[in-house]
Amino acid sequence: MRAFPAAKSRRRGRPGFTLIETMIVLAILLVLLAAGLPDFRRLIQAQRLSVTVNEFFAAVMLARSEAIRRGAQVALVPAAAADWTAGWVVLVDGNGNQRPDPGEDIILVHGPAPAGMAIRLSISDSRHYLIYNAFGRSTNYRDTHFTRSGNWMFTLDGGRRKLIVNFLGRPRTCNPDAAKANCK
Repeated sequence: MRAFPAAKSRRRGRPGFTLIETMIVLAILLVLLAAGLPDFRRLIQAQRLSVTVNEFFAAVMLARSEAIRRGAQVALVPAAAADWTAGWVVLVDGNGNQRPDPGEDIILVHGPAPAGMAIRLSISDSRHYLIYNAFGRSTNYRDTHFTRSGNWMFTLDGGRRKLIVNFLGRPRTCNPDAAKANCK
């Protein structure tokens, strides 16, 4: 009679992995994760850039449509003096000081842009605001027949997007890296 014949066969039949097998699988997973992490970060930053540009585009369109709906001037101004990265505000700026004041009708307040983003404005008269008249045309505070055009360049970690407002006040977005001819 054998003393313990089943002990040896029981060890071979147990389900599971050895410590060495588990360590090899973890090492392979870590290498794959490390290889994919920079691309994932780039994807996240590109998404942040697109979302911010789309939200700004929506604010421009809101200012334009509200000006037409109200039959009055509606402005899009930076939340902080000349700093669009601090956010933006759409308002009916009664006194023309390009800031929200008590008693003025504030339509939209947007918070700051993502950390690390730069927003540069290049507009025909170099003032940091966009105002629409009752006809939906971009203009300035004093001369409502003077048309303004320009663009905002959004950059984040090497990615760039541009929002362009033409002389009629119509906005459009483009990627200056992909569509150079169409992004001027």
